[in-house]
Amino acid sequence: MKNPLYTIYGMIVLALMGFAQWSGFSLAQVSEVKNIPKSVRENPGVYRSHYGWLPRWFGGK
Repeated sequence: MKNPLYTIYGMIVLALMGFAQWSGFSLAQVSEVKNIPKSVRENPGVYRSHYGWLPRWFGGK
């Protein structure tokens, strides 16, 4: 049989992760971009900075 300490440990980890998700905690630095041009705000599909790490763009419009 499993040791009950693993179950308790798992429940504590899940509770802490749930609380972190609920409270909005993040280890990453989140920064808001404030100088986005008006044309990008009106058409958010054009601004694809999150695809910059790919060697080529997969997908189409």
